Amino acid sequence: MDVLLITFSQTGNTRKIADAMADAFQEAGHLARTIPLNEANPDDTTNVDLLGVGTSCFSSQSPTPMKTFLRTLPALNGQRSFVFATSSGAPGRVLYDLASLLRGKGAEVVGGFLARGEVHHPAPHMTGQFPGRPSEEDLIRARQFAISVTEHVSMNRNGALINNKPDALKPGLGFYDLMGTALSDKMLRLMMPEPKPDPVMCDQCGWCVDECPMDNIRLLSAPILGDRCIRCYHCLNGCPQKAFHADWRFADPLLRFLYNVNFMRWFGDMKPGEQIY
Repeated sequence: MDVLLITFSQTGNTRKIADAMADAFQEAGHLARTIPLNEANPDDTTNVDLLGVGTSCFSSQSPTPMKTFLRTLPALNGQRSFVFATSSGAPGRVLYDLASLLRGKGAEVVGGFLARGEVHHPAPHMTGQFPGRPSEEDLIRARQFAISVTEHVSMNRNGALINNKPDALKPGLGFYDLMGTALSDKMLRLMMPEPKPDPVMCDQCGWCVDECPMDNIRLLSAPILGDRCIRCYHCLNGCPQKAFHADWRFADPLLRFLYNVNFMRWFGDMKPGEQIY
């Protein structure tokens, strides 16, 4: 089979899962390619035997750049597909967002896979959660999932994979599912602080302009953010000169309430004994 994996990964977590899956596909004798979202062409999705779509989780949902891309896809006419994501303990509807958009284009989504990813959100309460994830055990699980997908598709089985994560194909009604449904980019811009550039630190290298997933930054004497910011903080986290900052005095207590340890254990999908810090 010709397998294409399209990934949206800003800190490398989702890319590690995609690479592990690609290795498993190749070891099974299939051709597998992994393409970052910013290099993907919608028409590429129609010329493969199996399509995988993976993303990091933002605010208990799939991020806008990935959802926008999936909405531009041509008709997939029964294209066999699967979805995957990396998340903290509150994934909400991230897998279902991907699956529902693919199915809206006519794809047959056979299942979904979720792994933990170390949290790089710069809010003091959140950064560093789930250290070292995805772990080697997570990557082994990703390979096993890929093998299950190849067997399922090669044998032309109907329905979902046996080891599919159930909320990939059926919307949930839990706390984080509902929050992922309710939170929009506009709301996040109101709730979360805007990244602020420091002209003194900035050397005008243009990294933030090239890397912004929303194409929302212009470079004049200093970076200028437009009105499409999704509060991903990729500019703040990745700037080589550390020229961005944000004021967390008001937003961090809100995040501490919404994504605290107890809530993620009660309303998220954490396993017994799974460590957050």
